[in-house]
Amino acid sequence: MKFDLKKLQGSKRTLHNGVYASLLAVAVLAAVILLNLVVRALPARYTEYDISTSALFTLSDTSKNLLQELPADVTAYYLAQSGQEDANITRLLDRYADESSRFCWEQRDPVLYPTFAAAYEGASTGCVVLTCGDRYEVVAYSAMYPLDEELYYYYGVEQRSFDAENQLTVALSKVIRTTSYKLYELTGHGETALDDDFTDTLENSNVAVESLNLTTAGAVPQDADALLLNAPLTDLTDAEMQLLTDYLASGGKLLAATDFTVKTPNLDALLAAYGMTRQTGLLVETDPDHYPYGYPQTYLLPSVQASEITAGVTANTMLYAPIAQGILCDEESEVLLTPLLATSSTAYSMENYATAETAAKADTDPEGSFYVAVAAENAETGARLVWINCPNMLLGSINQSVSGANAQLLGSIVNWFNGEQTTAVISSKSLSATALTVPNVARVGLGVLFTLVLPLLCVIAGAVICLIRRRR
Repeated sequence: MKFDLKKLQGSKRTLHNGVYASLLAVAVLAAVILLNLVVRALPARYTEYDISTSALFTLSDTSKNLLQELPADVTAYYLAQSGQEDANITRLLDRYADESSRFCWEQRDPVLYPTFAAAYEGASTGCVVLTCGDRYEVVAYSAMYPLDEELYYYYGVEQRSFDAENQLTVALSKVIRTTSYKLYELTGHGETALDDDFTDTLENSNVAVESLNLTTAGAVPQDADALLLNAPLTDLTDAEMQLLTDYLASGGKLLAATDFTVKTPNLDALLAAYGMTRQTGLLVETDPDHYPYGYPQTYLLPSVQASEITAGVTANTMLYAPIAQGILCDEESEVLLTPLLATSSTAYSMENYATAETAAKADTDPEGSFYVAVAAENAETGARLVWINCPNMLLGSINQSVSGANAQLLGSIVNWFNGEQTTAVISSKSLSATALTVPNVARVGLGVLFTLVLPLLCVIAGAVICLIRRRR
């Protein structure tokens, strides 16, 4: 029997090539699988990019700060049947988990866990239950997708927004807090009561609001964590001033919003004791970016000054302070003074506003940047006092004009009073996107391009390649 050496060598070469190709294929497949596992193990913020027009899955700084400072482990349970999950909610929960090792979430299928929802009051399919120890908060599906009721009832259009981040962050702040706080609204001087916008924000921060008349009560309650004096129309009595002085001296907290058209010498003396006095005049803006278009220049949009106190106010948020007066800070004061809101550098204080017929600046009117809100802290006694020299900032209508930004400031101030992590109202995000429309002229051109030109070019390129290969 004769052996064909060349044929045998060719067979061996073919076998070697086949083995090599097989091993290479296995190696490539293993590398692809390994790469896929590594990518899937990475946080979602590195592998998934939020390209939605309203940044549906991008967490605000408020949520990030809260997550990064969690004092205990929090587990979120998403109640949804397998295969029927809401991708918006799961992606958002992934972003929460990426920000903190103390936050994790799990899905609970009501079919597989039929008794799970019964353990949490108000829980139902579609909701998210946040738990921390024996405390829990339920975020309903309808709360994460609120309906624009005005648009629905007036025009019959059912339009929903995505408010999941706001709802989840509020629930998170509630579930990690073990202590509640009490804010007393002072009454008896014609003060303006807080609207629901503000009380809801405070309740979300676990702050209860009650009314207090110092004259009838005769003392500040022992459980008062903070006091609010909102735009009084009359001055404090001597007895009330003494009660507030003693309260602050013992480490009390007071937020005062004032109306500069009302004479309040006793209140002014209390504020002066903490290094703050009135700037004579009415603030007028000249920078168009610091007052709303079409409104008087006395309707201020002051800049938020970065500090621990304003940390709960969303970045680049616009606050509204119509009809305000400046605050002067005593540089030699023993207390620490922190500006919170300020006008632009080209504003001025119109001193003769009571008799002026126009908003024109007089030669004697001081010009520059003025503080509209200032915080004072006495490190020795622990007293904290915030003065907003504008009577309208804590009005519901004014707050709604800036989508809840003024309520964010109130919540941030009260949380600073209580030494807690700040929370804020996070605006809901629109689910509607502007449709892409193509003009008729462009439509015809694009149709010809994609149905005739490009296919023809592909055919020609293929023919050329075939001819070149045959000649070789």
